[in-house]
Amino acid sequence: MAESLPCPSCGAPNEGGRKFCGECGSALAQSCPSCGAANASTVKFCGECGTALATAPAATAQPPASTPAAERRLVSVLFADLVGFTAASEQRDAEDVRELLSRYFDTSRRLIELYGGTVEKFIGDAVMAVWGTPVAQEDDAERAVRAALELVDAIPILDPSLALRAGVVTGEAVVTVGAEGQGMVAGDLVNTASRVQGAGKPGTVLVGEATRRATEAAIAYEDAGAHELKGKAEPLPLWTALRVVANRGGDGRSAGLEAPFVGRDREFRLVKDVFQGTAGEGKAHLVLVTGIAGIGKSRLAWEFEKYVDGLVASVWWHRGRCPAYGEGVAYWALAEMVRSRAGILENEDSESAAAKLEAALEQHISDADDRHWVEPRLRHLLALEEGVSHERDDLFAAWRFFFESLADTGPTVLVFEDLQWADAGLLDFVEYLLDWARSKPIFIIGLARPELTEKRPGFGSASRRMTGLALEPLAPEAMATLLEGLVPGLPEELRAAISERAEGVPLYAVETVRMLLDRGRLEAVDGSYRVVGDVDSLAVPETLHALVASRLDELTPEERRLVQDAAVLGKTFVLAALEAVSGSPLSAHEAVLQSLVRKEVLFLEADRRSPEQGQYGFHQDLVRHVAYETLSRRDRKARHLAAAVFFE
Repeated sequence: MAESLPCPSCGAPNEGGRKFCGECGSALAQSCPSCGAANASTVKFCGECGTALATAPAATAQPPASTPAAERRLVSVLFADLVGFTAASEQRDAEDVRELLSRYFDTSRRLIELYGGTVEKFIGDAVMAVWGTPVAQEDDAERAVRAALELVDAIPILDPSLALRAGVVTGEAVVTVGAEGQGMVAGDLVNTASRVQGAGKPGTVLVGEATRRATEAAIAYEDAGAHELKGKAEPLPLWTALRVVANRGGDGRSAGLEAPFVGRDREFRLVKDVFQGTAGEGKAHLVLVTGIAGIGKSRLAWEFEKYVDGLVASVWWHRGRCPAYGEGVAYWALAEMVRSRAGILENEDSESAAAKLEAALEQHISDADDRHWVEPRLRHLLALEEGVSHERDDLFAAWRFFFESLADTGPTVLVFEDLQWADAGLLDFVEYLLDWARSKPIFIIGLARPELTEKRPGFGSASRRMTGLALEPLAPEAMATLLEGLVPGLPEELRAAISERAEGVPLYAVETVRMLLDRGRLEAVDGSYRVVGDVDSLAVPETLHALVASRLDELTPEERRLVQDAAVLGKTFVLAALEAVSGSPLSAHEAVLQSLVRKEVLFLEADRRSPEQGQYGFHQDLVRHVAYETLSRRDRKARHLAAAVFFE
């Protein structure tokens, strides 16, 4: 039997060979900086090569100034481990081992951070990383799986004799706010990620059920069956991540689950009318569609794309997304449009891409001198040339000329998705194009969340050729029609419960239905759906939890703290109650409340008899629910006690 190893943090016994404590999740070993061998965290010298190990500073008699705050958060944890590293180390010089380990750590950190993750710890030849803290994004689980797939592919390049296996799990964990490195995330999720990784074959990525559900739109999976993992009472269903099959965010969640397009007749008609005016009058126009995540901005653009596709007249269609993360994202959406027009794949080699760009320019720009002027500036946009600088005004003029040349032969549509994440340069170019392409049929659609107004107040409004379109939640009748078209035959009670949870946001309803289908609570019978099992309590789907958590983390610290305080008070609240819970005077909240109203997190309902006595409320109770769940039990208790004293 392997020798028992006590945890240096909690003292619990652990089997030899384990890297993390099964009781508290703390590291049981530290990695030698010279040979990479794992050593007990209490020893001062490596047992393999004798190198001195870094030791923690002695504890001081004084207590810390303050205890770090803890939050419950939905996170995705990646655990990866090298296979065969120990055996390979025995055949190599210690300096070679140290160099290899250093390159492995550097590669791991670079790829993890590229996808927005945070390295929690390195131990021996293992790495643990987390997504969803300190800042959550709606696609954290997808980022974690993408990073794992890239990491698995990168290891054989470092050394052909090595392989990596990885595990990714998604769930709730306790997070120490403001902490970095070891101890940031605690809970069973960490141990589960390690166990899932250990169940995989070299060169594979295994994920848990929650991770698969949250990422299946963009990642192809193969059922890996149920695995009995140590410490788990029941076998755990696991899935093997095979490859990325869609752009970031996916191109549709799954086949056959598309909700009917309802409740947007007025908005759709407006977009079509403005487009026809642009095409007929030959004048550029911008329609800026704003609304919270899930309200239907992309769906409106998709319906318009299908409408344009059915027109007899030829229309040059372009669509680009502004990513929230990654390297080289400046002007990304614009580059996507040019690549699409030239038929260039995202990862195509430079020589082939340059040839396709040249062919596209010959097709759309007749004058050779104009082509020679535009081409290097488009190459710059597509990162096909290095070491050559251009003035921004010169770049803008060339890019505008390219789209104007297209517009000379037919209406040209540019759809910019997620403009709230656009860099300042791209926003400048859109306004520049609107100002200078006055006599060309260029129709621009911008899709953005309300945060854009904070980032760029008055974006596009200086031009008379700009139309703002704010999408409001669907009416109850429209939601009923949507659900009937999505899953016909639902009992009235369940349909009402889903509609109440969604509060007019189509994506909320669709993802709730998807969750019920995935978990076997609904089944199709002869074209309609019937309930199977208990659906009395509707959980929040992981996809929606991540979406809302991402939105909360985009707030300022003051805004987020106020939202957490308000979440304890319920769907609506008065300022005096907020003052009692937060412990701050009303004057400290005024600017923050106004900002949250502008961002459509809160609304103000004035009292006609006494406006100063009005109340605030959450636009969506789901936002309040997720904000409340981020509070630790201690913080919840303190806030509830303060609220109870106020209401006595």
